[in-house]
Amino acid sequence: MRLPAISLLATLIATGTMLNPAHADQIKIATDATFPPFESVDASGKVVGYDIELMEAICEAAKLDCNISNAAWDGMIPGLIDGKYDALISQLTVTDKRRQVIAFSDIYSHPTFRFVAKKGAGLDITPEGLAGKIIAVQTGTPMDAYVTAHFPQATIKRYDSGSAPYLELSAGRADLHISYQAQIIHSFLKSDSGKDFELVGPQLTGKDAKEFGEGVAIAINKKNVALVEEINKGLAAVRESGKLDALNAKYFGE
Repeated sequence: MRLPAISLLATLIATGTMLNPAHADQIKIATDATFPPFESVDASGKVVGYDIELMEAICEAAKLDCNISNAAWDGMIPGLIDGKYDALISQLTVTDKRRQVIAFSDIYSHPTFRFVAKKGAGLDITPEGLAGKIIAVQTGTPMDAYVTAHFPQATIKRYDSGSAPYLELSAGRADLHISYQAQIIHSFLKSDSGKDFELVGPQLTGKDAKEFGEGVAIAINKKNVALVEEINKGLAAVRESGKLDALNAKYFGE
């Protein structure tokens, strides 16, 4: 629930943190809608997906008036820091590097990461095995950081959107892509474009490489302690009500 005025004021005084006056009316939330099934734009131009439904449920539970809009990936975190946005939801993984500049809600998922490549390519997913191969990734993501750190002999092609690497794979301009396993399966392998491709290499998590972070959460301006608390209360209510499990089942099944 939204903090009572007296409680909120006390929190702000105690922490020296000011809440953006706009929060009294509307919370501005940005997402990069190029990453189905988590976030995308439907035929009518509406932003839809797993993260969108989750954020809407959180805002409803916390009694927050939220406006979710599509934004360019590379401008989202700078926009959050500068106050253009109040929060971000776009499968953002929590890392030490990001914690230095932004705050996070409680974690709501722990993704698995995989490579995807042409069926029968016989690729050896090792630094030596991928020497000279072209890996397509979305720039500025944990996947970008991972391949940069662990596959120095590969050629890494970086793209602004989450959908572009799949176009490169399909066109034969890249040998591999790495992303969230659920995203690869449900947005690519189940489509006509992905019928000739398959998951390759090991399943990877934050336990395997620090670049993959602690899990996925909602990003919030570090100065906005009150909004972090409100969003966490909403997330807890969504989790306790079973809505989070229902969303997982709706979008990903088993």
